[in-house]
Amino acid sequence: MPVCVYSFERSQGSEQVIQNIHELETEQYKRRLHTALKTAKICVFEVDLNRQLYTFFENSEDIFGVPGDKILRDVQPFCNLPPEEYRKAVSDYFSHEDDLDVINKAFQSVFRGQPYSYHARMKAGGSEYIWCKIDVTPIIENGMPVKMIGVIMDISDLKLKTELLEKQVKMDNFTGLYNKTSAEKKIIRSLKENPHQRHALILLDIDRFKVLNDTYGHSKGDEALQHITGKLKSCFGKNDVIGRFGGDEFILLIRDIACLDWLKQRLEELVRCDMDGLEITNSIGISLYPDDGLEFRQLFKKADEALYQSKRHRGVFTFFQNAR
Repeated sequence: MPVCVYSFERSQGSEQVIQNIHELETEQYKRRLHTALKTAKICVFEVDLNRQLYTFFENSEDIFGVPGDKILRDVQPFCNLPPEEYRKAVSDYFSHEDDLDVINKAFQSVFRGQPYSYHARMKAGGSEYIWCKIDVTPIIENGMPVKMIGVIMDISDLKLKTELLEKQVKMDNFTGLYNKTSAEKKIIRSLKENPHQRHALILLDIDRFKVLNDTYGHSKGDEALQHITGKLKSCFGKNDVIGRFGGDEFILLIRDIACLDWLKQRLEELVRCDMDGLEITNSIGISLYPDDGLEFRQLFKKADEALYQSKRHRGVFTFFQNAR
């Protein structure tokens, strides 16, 4: 009998040792995971889909500057909401309103049992929005998604660099306006997206630009280009398309014109410009959508014909309908 007691006590001691080893290994694993996440600067979270409950949020400090336990406390009340209200509450807490479409696609993909990867602006716990790459993967049991594992990476710097590169490709380096290719693409897209509005396609040339360069030097010519650029920006709005077509030529699409008299007043401001006592004149040709055409090439051809008439007189603007 004493031997049996001894064996039982030894067994209990062994189980405690094994439990201690497991706890130590678990703690070591958590430390390794935390170190790895901080090194990679990523955040990992887990959602119980059946309970609509976030159960894990690790290394959120490196992404949002907010502890994971605070995020878990913030979103815990959402689990009691109906499914649609839950998704809206989670989206409002984490996501920018302009990214809701891609968030909904992510939800739909996960509930179909498929992983999804996307870019979106995110915040948490009252933080500022930052651009993130999010990868979500469902955990399937008995053919149904029961959990979701997500990985969040801060891509703000990458997004900024990408936007700068895209801007360099789209913009004219000297004036900061759209370059020829980008202006044409944006005008074509604007015409397709706003077919029921009235628009004006405008071509503008600086008169005697070569003479200006030859007489006053290229620095004066550069100053004239910048001056006209400033005038164009001040005369028209941010929804209009303004581009440098090349050299001393500019192209514009003025969108949604309610009154032609308003447009004529703006053009009057552009045909003669004073630059530190030096008068610069511009020749301008205009075609109207949909009156003069429905396609960009039609409008461009007719605006160019109107511009040709303006160049004969210099310092005037001509509508295509008045150029024939």
